[in-house]
Amino acid sequence: MFLIDTNIFLEILLKQQKKDICKKFLVENINNLAITDFSFHSIGVVLFRYNEEDIFIRFALDVIPNIRLLSLPLNKYNELIDIKNNFLKFIL
Repeated sequence: MFLIDTNIFLEILLKQQKKDICKKFLVENINNLAITDFSFHSIGVVLFRYNEEDIFIRFALDVIPNIRLLSLPLNKYNELIDIKNNFLKFIL
């Protein structure tokens, strides 16, 4: 399973330089993709800022049935600080 970053989708949706590479990756891994609800909403914010609401609607209709949408349960938000601190200990 691959967790897809906001920028992978925006590269395609905004027709940026690496859109073909991103699209190829998504197509080749369509059955193993996930996106967080935060990333999904962030894509909406960017597209709305560019007045591309219609692209967001098409994106949502195309993507949501084909990838897993991940969300952090409300009772886990209080653990984020501990997770961050433990992660920093691990990488430092």
